[in-house]
Amino acid sequence: MKSSSHVSLIHVSLDLVGGPDKARDLLVRVQECGEIIAISSVYKRYLTPERVDLNARIEFVFRFETLWGVDQCLQLTKTLDPDHKMDLTLLCFDDMIVMSPRLTLPYPLMHQDPLIIRCAAEAWGQYEHPIYQKSLSEIARSAPDAKMAEFHSQGKSLVDF
Repeated sequence: MKSSSHVSLIHVSLDLVGGPDKARDLLVRVQECGEIIAISSVYKRYLTPERVDLNARIEFVFRFETLWGVDQCLQLTKTLDPDHKMDLTLLCFDDMIVMSPRLTLPYPLMHQDPLIIRCAAEAWGQYEHPIYQKSLSEIARSAPDAKMAEFHSQGKSLVDF
């Protein structure tokens, strides 16, 4: 990409059943708008203490480079899933700080959710959080364990088409 490109982190969460195929389709569509630079491992997040597979989601974070602005990237996260079967969250966009009813960047739960911060650190560990002035790797090292999650697959498996 050109020097005027922007880099963001996007978190993806979708149903475990059929999730890897849906994730691949999503990433193919994303690449029409920019370039996926890195992707975290894919984790299975359990929603119940019983860890019943049908009540689980797969989650990952990808680093995305595009010429688009922040509003277009936010719109992308909303239009990629017209059926509302997955959640896409814009975690950060360059080193931008935004606090509005429509968008807060960096995403406030990014550093509070142990699984999201670990995935974000895998995708862009050297990103310096503009508020905490620490890299995502540093924040992830001090985060508690993600007790309701486990490794599912390599993120690379989703982008090897």
